[in-house]
Amino acid sequence: MPVSELFARARAERPGHTALIDAEGPLTYDGLGALVDRAAGWLRRRGVRPGDRVVHAGPGDRTFLALMWAAFRAGAVFVPVHPDLTDDQLRHIVRDCGAGLAICRPAAGADARTAVEPARAAEEIRSADGEFADGGATTVEVADGAIALLIYTSGTTGRPKGVVCPHRQVLAAVRAIDARLGHRADDVVLCRLPLSFDYGLYQALLCAHAGATLVLADRGGDLALVRAIERHGVTVVPLVPSLARILTLLSGKLRGPAKVRLFTNTGARPSRAVTEELLAAFPGSVFASMYGMTECKRISVLDPALYADHPDSVGHVIPGDHVRITGPDGRTLPPGETGEIVVWGDTVMAGYWGVPLDRQDRYARRADGSLELRTGDRGRLGVDGLLYFAGRDDDLVKRRGVRVGLAEIEDAAERVPGVYAAVAPRPAAEDAPLLLAVQTALTAREVREALARHLDPARLPDRIVPLDALPLTANGKPDRAAVARLLAAPEAPEAPEAPEPLEAPEAPEAADAARPEAAGPGPAAVPGAAGPATGPGPGPVPDAPEAAAGAGTTDTTDTTAPLRNTHAPAGV
Repeated sequence: MPVSELFARARAERPGHTALIDAEGPLTYDGLGALVDRAAGWLRRRGVRPGDRVVHAGPGDRTFLALMWAAFRAGAVFVPVHPDLTDDQLRHIVRDCGAGLAICRPAAGADARTAVEPARAAEEIRSADGEFADGGATTVEVADGAIALLIYTSGTTGRPKGVVCPHRQVLAAVRAIDARLGHRADDVVLCRLPLSFDYGLYQALLCAHAGATLVLADRGGDLALVRAIERHGVTVVPLVPSLARILTLLSGKLRGPAKVRLFTNTGARPSRAVTEELLAAFPGSVFASMYGMTECKRISVLDPALYADHPDSVGHVIPGDHVRITGPDGRTLPPGETGEIVVWGDTVMAGYWGVPLDRQDRYARRADGSLELRTGDRGRLGVDGLLYFAGRDDDLVKRRGVRVGLAEIEDAAERVPGVYAAVAPRPAAEDAPLLLAVQTALTAREVREALARHLDPARLPDRIVPLDALPLTANGKPDRAAVARLLAAPEAPEAPEAPEPLEAPEAPEAADAARPEAAGPGPAAVPGAAGPATGPGPGPVPDAPEAAAGAGTTDTTDTTAPLRNTHAPAGV
């Protein structure tokens, strides 16, 4: 079954139900379907054939959705890319995937077989009056293993790689996530995430699966977000930390009880204090913490009923997937022991585009021929099957001969009353000072005294720097590199050092990105992945400017909101 069937079924069963609400107004499933028909005919007229890669670097709006569903229906491979990436970044993606059609700026799409500017594509599709619809309604028969999506994600080498997402795995992820979250046909899902970000894109897939309504938030400001929740009767809100904080601060502006029943979150998590404030501000709502990454979409979901007793868990493994925890030698560890999280099962994607499997350090072939994903994340399984995330391998540093997780230090800081968020940039070397930036009104000494009750000397920062706000990426993820630059700058705020400094006071190098993806090599030419890799790319894609608002716009109000930096995998 192709992914396009999700929308086709919703259209057939609920033609008059509102499918989408965006800046242009509401659109029923039948109305959006008519736009999909035109987009499918337009793709055919542009020479798109089954298996062709269609790069879309335009706004995340109704045209984006129409082209996505149309590409699935045509048997093409949809490649969503944020329009704010530089021409160099876009050009690398266009070349790497061998795009048949690139909907992007002319300079970036020059290497595609055909390139069209986003505004022109939208105008042609919308103003066709049926010109392109003829012949567009046919769904091409595609194998379950055919590629539906290529989602480019960052790597530790700074080379964006396309994660190959076949129809089978995408549908498995949608069904497994929905089995845990329970989307309903009467749900109204507010999406303030970029649709080029897979956490945002899957909101559209989940809504189609349930026949629900998707609301794409525009950049009308934060108060407009609260008004949208009221006006449209929003029931489900996918969160990033900055959005969680905004909603807690503005909840007093609600003019009556809201209908929100479910908040979801993956990647960087709001602090426990912010989450509790949020649930109190929206009575009757619950919080579902999730864990995953683009390479397998989702791994676990915490049942909201378990959040109060297990707030640090990321839940049970989703249906169809399996997790084991391995030690340095690859041996499976028993419950309670911390090691690398390894996952296999229905949602594990087909590797990286055009990269031989034997050159990949994340995907490996199992005895039954399936792939397993070595996440590079550390965690443990409880005897009850609950999964706990403990940080990334590249978040580990060595101090005084002790392996220390930066996430552990940040978590301890965020447990200090009055600390809203914390980021510990990776030190430049083992003997370099460990710095900690905290968003708080407390003094550095007050934070240090509190931390000293919970952290041993090897984990206690050498210098603590209180800041009014911590920088975020536009996805709402912690911007470790920006924090490191801020702390290294000569004008960075000074704070008292430890009474007995552990290291010489030298500035650290810029830290790694919030979630470097598996950078090694990637599958032996994945079936259908004929496009050759072209060498190093321009830089990590997910942490390039991405809009916090829907419809592909950037809302700068999100860039100073507090966050909790527990785990921020790119595009989850």
